[in-house]
Amino acid sequence: MTRVFWFLVASLGQGPNQKRLSQYCADPSIDVIILSFVHLFPQQASGYPGIDFGNQCWAETYAGPGYGGQNKPANNRLLKCPNLQRDLYTCWQTSTKKILLSLGDGTTAYQLTGAVDGENLAKQLWYMFGPRSAGFSVDGFDLNIEHPPTDGSAGYRALATKLRSLYATAPGTFYLTASPRCVVSDASMADALRATTFDMVFVQFYNTAQCSARRWADANRNYAPGGAFSAAGFTYDAWTSLLAGTYSRNARVYLGLPGSARAASPWFELTVRQAANLANAYYRRSNFGGVAIWEATYASENVASGKNFYQNLKAALNTASTNKRLSCVPR
Repeated sequence: MTRVFWFLVASLGQGPNQKRLSQYCADPSIDVIILSFVHLFPQQASGYPGIDFGNQCWAETYAGPGYGGQNKPANNRLLKCPNLQRDLYTCWQTSTKKILLSLGDGTTAYQLTGAVDGENLAKQLWYMFGPRSAGFSVDGFDLNIEHPPTDGSAGYRALATKLRSLYATAPGTFYLTASPRCVVSDASMADALRATTFDMVFVQFYNTAQCSARRWADANRNYAPGGAFSAAGFTYDAWTSLLAGTYSRNARVYLGLPGSARAASPWFELTVRQAANLANAYYRRSNFGGVAIWEATYASENVASGKNFYQNLKAALNTASTNKRLSCVPR
């Protein structure tokens, strides 16, 4: 992918009283939108993926074909989302934003069982949400697997590898991304990340204290752009080293931050200044991609100096791109 330093990524789908996708598509501060989540896989949702985008969908579901010879209508979870479908088309017509569909979340309800399950899910996602989809087409898929697999990661390895091979069958550019926790390496996703090429890695530098952005901010209260700083357990460079030995050595790494005190445990929240300092500190890393914010609704309600959190962070990234003091940041 083209190197762009100032990408701002926002996740959408789990905040209260969410605005419609079309409103975020109209905001020039955002470059990538991650729709969250596909939270159930066919084995758990009567043969179709289960989706949960909060108020963006209705209670009505599509009838699944069943799984493993059993059809359980009570497990149907592929919700109908007509407004979201319309907004996806509007985004495609009116903006250059990339829309990704995220798989997983923090629950333990989803699981793959073996490589065949993973390959079948990849094909199903591609035909339901890929370029041939009638009305619900996205630019790629994000893996946000937050609990350990029970099959030795065979399913997730096969899922990632099959998606990558399917991308090559269609014109255009499609993205495979991951949202691991900041611990190196994330036990739930390490094998999948080594299996094939990922384009972007949105590391969650929150919810895990020892490698969090909050710990970095507390250790670098007097940081000035271009100056030295203490890593203080922050694992950005460790993720770079891990990826260097994989197919994803050229992936862009993003600073995953909570959009407000409500988006994660309040302790992990950063002020705009703290988040900007962190971005400045790592901006000149050769694989730096930008900032990824969880979650768009919470971030839009977090206002300072007349701008919401993600607008302030996009402004900070744009400022960093012209700051000559950041040209020789020590590693």
